[in-house]
Amino acid sequence: MTADSAAPTPNDRARRRNITLAIAAGIVLIVVLVAGVLVGVQGLGGATAGGSDGGAGGSGSGSGGSSETARPQPSETAAAAPVITGPNPQSCDQVYSKRMFATLEKGGPLNDETIAEEPASTTPAVAALLADLPGLRCSWGQAGEFAIITEVKQVTAEQSAAALAALRAADFSCYAEAGGTRCVVQDDSEGGSSGQSHFLRENVWLATDWLNWPQAGYTADMVRTLWG
Repeated sequence: MTADSAAPTPNDRARRRNITLAIAAGIVLIVVLVAGVLVGVQGLGGATAGGSDGGAGGSGSGSGGSSETARPQPSETAAAAPVITGPNPQSCDQVYSKRMFATLEKGGPLNDETIAEEPASTTPAVAALLADLPGLRCSWGQAGEFAIITEVKQVTAEQSAAALAALRAADFSCYAEAGGTRCVVQDDSEGGSSGQSHFLRENVWLATDWLNWPQAGYTADMVRTLWG
């Protein structure tokens, strides 16, 4: 046996064992470090997901708060309902005196269907104001040559002012009467006559349109009956 193939000494064996142990320890350390990194990454991912969930919940709660804040409020521009400070008849027999009511019944039926859609004004601007107002309708006669149509409307002060402005703009003759304002117009022709009478006082608008039936004292009777 040559010197090159001489048996290893105890020191050589000890050195090799130490190297092997060191390598093994290094491998174990690397494995531990890698495992630790993986665990840390997973934990960070879970925390991020949890944070996202919490944020969504917070956002939902915030949205709920915003929803409460954004709850629709009554419109400030909505038309105010009339505050009733004057007469408010609920039926046509409360609008006229008994004598006038009997006279009108002789002239034609009350609230006949054939004129149910006819307005209490043939003046477009005035009819448009009447259309949206609450109130009572009393018509006399039928479709044809004779009729009286009256609407007892409830109005605010602003609506009353708008009505008077529209009547004056349409060349009605307006004047003070019985504590209110009355506006009238009449058209006489060979074929007959027609006209309108409008009386406004407090929160009431008495609007009347008539055809070939200029009943004497008609508006004055309503005013006396309603206001006394």
